[in-house]
Amino acid sequence: MLRVKNNEIYLTRGDTASFTLDIVDDTRAKYEITDEDQILFTVKRSTSDTAVILQKAVVDKTITIKPAETADLPYGTYYYDVQLSRPDGFVATVITPSPFTICEEVTF
Repeated sequence: MLRVKNNEIYLTRGDTASFTLDIVDDTRAKYEITDEDQILFTVKRSTSDTAVILQKAVVDKTITIKPAETADLPYGTYYYDVQLSRPDGFVATVITPSPFTICEEVTF
């Protein structure tokens, strides 16, 4: 099960997750992602933790998490953000730290 509500992500441990990322600027205009842009989705136990639990590059505006990438994670709430880096040195956190919850499963 994947559920996203107000940037809070809920994912059943060991499930596949795939979601599309659309970026808008302050005027609500859609940002066109280029091939040169690097966009990273990063999950950590807490915002102050240095250890990365999961990091995925956004490909074709899509973040995909494979079952094996969460299969061994303890249930609970982690935190993620999404950061855009352009070749000209511009960096923006397009989704600020938000909860990423690994939900319980029954079928392994």
